[in-house]
Amino acid sequence: MRYILVPVSCLLLMLASCSRHMDSDTVFDPLLGYEGDTVYMEMDLTDAVLEGITIPAKGEMFHFSFDTVADHPLYYKIYYQNESYKFDEDDSLSYENFYGSWEDVSVGFKEVPSDGHICDSFRIVGNPRDEAIYYGRDLRHYDCGPEALKAIEREIRADTHWFRYISQVAAPKNNRTVEEQLFLDTRWVLNERRHEGGDVNHRWKRNPRTGCYSFLLVVCDSIGLEQVPDYIQYIGHTAPDSHFVNPYSWFSRRTSCTSHLSLVKGSKVLRTCARLTPQQGVYIDELQVRTPYISKVEIPGRVGSDTSLYRRALYQQFFPAVSQQYTLRNIPLVMDMEEYTMADYEAASTRYDSTQLIYDYPHITNCPGSTVYPSPEGDYISVINPGNASSTTDRRQPQLSAQTPGKESTGVKTRVGFTYGKYRGKIKFPPMLNRHNLWNGLTYAFWLIYQDEQEWNHRRPSYHGGYIEKNDDSENPERHLTNKYSEIDIEIVKASPNWPEGYYHGRKSSRITDKGSIEEARSNSNVMFCCTNWDLACPEPRDFAAGITHIPWPKSLSRDANVSQATGHQPQCFDAMRWYPNYKALTTKTPVSNSIFDADYYYYEIEWRPTEIIWRLGPDPDHMQVVGYMSDRYTSIPNNQMLCIMTQEYHYSEWWPPIVYMQGLIPFNASDIEGRLYEITIE
Repeated sequence: MRYILVPVSCLLLMLASCSRHMDSDTVFDPLLGYEGDTVYMEMDLTDAVLEGITIPAKGEMFHFSFDTVADHPLYYKIYYQNESYKFDEDDSLSYENFYGSWEDVSVGFKEVPSDGHICDSFRIVGNPRDEAIYYGRDLRHYDCGPEALKAIEREIRADTHWFRYISQVAAPKNNRTVEEQLFLDTRWVLNERRHEGGDVNHRWKRNPRTGCYSFLLVVCDSIGLEQVPDYIQYIGHTAPDSHFVNPYSWFSRRTSCTSHLSLVKGSKVLRTCARLTPQQGVYIDELQVRTPYISKVEIPGRVGSDTSLYRRALYQQFFPAVSQQYTLRNIPLVMDMEEYTMADYEAASTRYDSTQLIYDYPHITNCPGSTVYPSPEGDYISVINPGNASSTTDRRQPQLSAQTPGKESTGVKTRVGFTYGKYRGKIKFPPMLNRHNLWNGLTYAFWLIYQDEQEWNHRRPSYHGGYIEKNDDSENPERHLTNKYSEIDIEIVKASPNWPEGYYHGRKSSRITDKGSIEEARSNSNVMFCCTNWDLACPEPRDFAAGITHIPWPKSLSRDANVSQATGHQPQCFDAMRWYPNYKALTTKTPVSNSIFDADYYYYEIEWRPTEIIWRLGPDPDHMQVVGYMSDRYTSIPNNQMLCIMTQEYHYSEWWPPIVYMQGLIPFNASDIEGRLYEITIE
């Protein structure tokens, strides 16, 4: 159970009064050589994928000095803590805060030199408590390329029992060919071996957080040192209850500041951010490819599976999962969407009989690297839904390309994970609506997803209700103490601004009808900016509920609450939908203008904090408007490490009732549809 402690004394008061071991005029500067009260520093991501992030850059250190006053031995230790994304020190979850001390956790308090002058250095690193759960095998030279996969395939084929098992589960159980099942199993085996145990500290599994850091210097004599428990002297130790204890919290709860223990807060604050640019290329991770492919595009230094890209690329191609929840029954028409009119759409519903429709599911690429790749200059990544025809004939007439056409989803994903932060994507999405307000069938998304399914990246335990597995849609699902899955979404789609009529329980039923909502949506050039948190139906939040929950506009965001050109209005609250009690996500919708896609690029932002999530949209970072909000009062906020994704996917219309346009009545795109990702910044 989460609880709040009431501190007996305030840490700030202690800092002001505990000066037994120092001159009253002495200032603790934790960042010597850096100007200003706030030091701004961009994270060095050169080796971040496999070795994690260090602050300052690899090979550098922060230096500090301090003068003490005493005629007997003294001891000192420095602590740091991320202040932007934390729980208050009096919160029972404050042990989750990102804090650290000496990089070597076996070093406790150091003795002050006999002249009383402290001169030392430190740096901020990942996994600062040196937790064993973040250790593993050495991955710097790990081979996950085509040759390694072929070797495992030969290993499986040579094992009679193993290969027989694959043959048995392929068609009857999974509706796959033996070769498809073999393709998936080789990747599963190699991925499992990747997660074998080892003695290498994978600091990237708990990277430093972005935002501001404070610094705390503790000076004490031998009596004061005896008062500090081992789990505070050595932050890698746990308390008797097997939990870590935040040093900031421990010192803030001391009943008094004795003459044996002195604290001083650093005079400077460090502010950090991470900027993920495409210059290092796009990696193709063979283990993420979901289906056998015909070929793969390799451009040295730009896109591929080579060792350099494996070690340095900050982005990888994302292969969307293909849902088979519904069958896509598409009209057999290939054309440019700009030419498709409302009359064409309405006629298409009766023009073709069931034998003419193309029964299929959305596709993913059969040629990795061909639809996601950096520009030659490296200033953006092209993300392409490939066209189905190259001819210039009259595409208003039904025609098929040489091969059966398909609707192919595409995307790009980051490779450096963070917990919390303000994720801002600089993105050029193509227009979603044509001049007739017809939808191109795509859902644009900028979203966060859990970095790894292994235990090291599970969400915090839920002792009062638990989590439901993402794919468990059974009537009586099993609940679990913890879970790997977390996801926070921005999805932009042509949909109704309202939820289905029946969910309003009379509040607006006289004004809102499904038919009216559909007509309203078809008559304007708005699209829906949909904000979702996948909380896995964890019922711990105080106001957890099914149906529509009215989340009021938070007063803390009043400065963000200006009417914007994009949204065109200022909501008094957000209507958040959970379809039924065991539904695993909460979603809000806000209308925005299709005109945002006319700009060279726009900014899409998810601010993920320990107790709330804020979604924003804007033409530049200084003019972002709030378009979605949730807090831990309504939904369980994840705390595991996540990656960021940009996608352009063909989703089913049934996911967004009342349905405005049917996906099956949208033609196959004749030409490529290109989006561009310029960069992602995490602050």
